Amino acid sequence: MITLPSQTSHVLQPLNLSCFKPFKTTFFKKKNNNMVNNNYKELDKITFANKVDKALNATLSKRNIKNGFKVTRIWPLNPKAMDGKTKLNEL
Repeated sequence: MITLPSQTSHVLQPLNLSCFKPFKTTFFKKKNNNMVNNNYKELDKITFANKVDKALNATLSKRNIKNGFKVTRIWPLNPKAMDGKTKLNEL
């Protein structure tokens, strides 16, 4: 079992911030727009897969991935830029 030290998840999970959260937001917007435009019918499997594909293409980019590591200060490493909650020597 692997555990994260307390107060470090925001630092150790850069893709949650830069890719996965925007993916969920984009996917739900596309899904909701589709439902509004189609009298609130449930998405069929093909339409669902299409919405997932479009949301992934819009959010899982090289730029977003790199930005996640930059925003969480993992790369390039900048211990002075940490917010004070995280102590790198405890990681």
